[in-house]
Amino acid sequence: MKKLIKGRNLLYRVNPKDIAFINAIFEWYHEVGTVRTRNPKEGLIEIWVAPDFYEDALKAVDYLVSGGFVERMEFVKEVGDDWWRE
Repeated sequence: MKKLIKGRNLLYRVNPKDIAFINAIFEWYHEVGTVRTRNPKEGLIEIWVAPDFYEDALKAVDYLVSGGFVERMEFVKEVGDDWWRE
């Protein structure tokens, strides 16, 4: 039996007006990760990253920021997969 490899959940603070755009980018690259909005007023999003695509997700975030596509994408912390308890 293969060992289950869990993904990584990354918490970011972004400009609330950019949430839909960030979500659309990650939906287009559906293998990489999924965006969950935790608090739309504060611009708090969580990106659930597939285990094999962690580096790709970080590159996508860097590209969004360095390319000027989003105003702000501040890394807050990595959260576990027990987000429902927070």
